[in-house]
Amino acid sequence: MLCPFVNQYPSGEGLLQAYLRESVARDLSWGCLVLGAVGVVLYALLTQAGLWLEGGLCLGLGLLALAAAVSARLLPRLRAGRTKNSPESVGIVEFGPRIRVTEGAETFWADYDQIVRVKQLSTFSVLQLDSGEAIVVANNGFTRGEPDRFWPFLEEMMARHRAELNKKTPERGGREQI
Repeated sequence: MLCPFVNQYPSGEGLLQAYLRESVARDLSWGCLVLGAVGVVLYALLTQAGLWLEGGLCLGLGLLALAAAVSARLLPRLRAGRTKNSPESVGIVEFGPRIRVTEGAETFWADYDQIVRVKQLSTFSVLQLDSGEAIVVANNGFTRGEPDRFWPFLEEMMARHRAELNKKTPERGGREQI
């Protein structure tokens, strides 16, 4: 059966770099934004007290921090579009009747009812499995299927597989007729 969705993501160190770039940039930008605001407030307070040199220094540092906040938000997004991965550092996820993940020479299969949590970030998403493993989906890495139809497809498959699982197994604590 043809898989309606195929996704490629950077694997190994490329995946770790993408995650760190996104999460650190988000945290760094908030810290720089707060630091920039504090610098501007200190500038206003110090110049009112007649301390122009110290106020100017605080204003300069505050503006530098605000510039760092803006660049921490924009640079990862600009880089994400230009980053190219070599074939050996790319993982492939095929979403068909089951989920097939191929990374290098390793392949594993997962069912949709094994997904316990979905975390969507700006550049990629993580599907956490009940076994503790995770499946990575690059938001701009679809090579087959329309990306805007993927999330409704995933939700439908998860609900369908959970409904089939509930039909097959008796309720917890109940008895089954033989």
